[in-house]
Amino acid sequence: MNGLELSRLYFFETALPSLRERFGAACDRMAAGLAGNGSECFGFDDEISRDHDWGEDFFIWVTEPDRSMLKELSQWKAELFETSPPPHPKARSQWGAYTEPSTVGDFYKSLTGCPGVPATVAQWRAAPEENLAMAVNGEVFMDGPEEFSAIRRGLLGHYPGDWRLKRLAAACMAMAQTGQYNLERCRRRGDVVAELAAVSRFQEAAIKAVFLLDKEFKPYYKWAWRKLCTLSPTGKEVGKLLERMALSRPDAVDLAEQICSVIGDRLIADGLSRPGDTFFTHHALELMGRIKDEQLRRLPPQFE
Repeated sequence: MNGLELSRLYFFETALPSLRERFGAACDRMAAGLAGNGSECFGFDDEISRDHDWGEDFFIWVTEPDRSMLKELSQWKAELFETSPPPHPKARSQWGAYTEPSTVGDFYKSLTGCPGVPATVAQWRAAPEENLAMAVNGEVFMDGPEEFSAIRRGLLGHYPGDWRLKRLAAACMAMAQTGQYNLERCRRRGDVVAELAAVSRFQEAAIKAVFLLDKEFKPYYKWAWRKLCTLSPTGKEVGKLLERMALSRPDAVDLAEQICSVIGDRLIADGLSRPGDTFFTHHALELMGRIKDEQLRRLPPQFE
């Protein structure tokens, strides 16, 4: 079992009975689960993950009126881990994530900058995508008030339409510049470092485009490709092509075009672009033309 499954088991078998004994009916006003930073929250932990910041753990989230309970909840959790330690105690590193009890709003604000679902394009722009991915990963074990889950559902609804289109346009521009234009030119010049940089930036832009098409938040680079391969058929196909690109440098230029073809077909199938020039600036401009927000539409296609 991975860390999330072990944490769920520990919570229901050991933590929840103790929590109910200590706090009684107040438990019905709490939420609990495991989400945020850590490979186990994405379900990607393995034997390599277990050397630091890994083991059974959970959050307790309370609503704002119960903020005064946080100190006692922290004491209870510390005592629980001392008297009934989990089978795999977490050895926290200097940079490990903290799972102290918190209010619902504080948890989301720590990741996205907002105590709830961002209400404006400016607030969405300010929230790092990898943090949005952490805000909706993992699992909610229980949620009496449903406040935590309601915000989670709102975030899972993904970006507002115009902001999604703008980010897709920027990804298409990056794919055109790096994979379709500069990759081959850097190779002809013998500039190996710039060539590898072009490959890396193209891969990042292509992955971002698929996540946006699938209305999923892209986790940070360490897990982005792995998560990509679990998405739609588009994600699986692009994931295989990206793996070939990483393993076969001589084929990189051709593979970049194949990836562009797959993503271009998806853009057209989803009604976000039209057939035309295969150079990806064509799709970027098509996407820009569908944006209704005047301020976003005025930004250059490559900017976010």
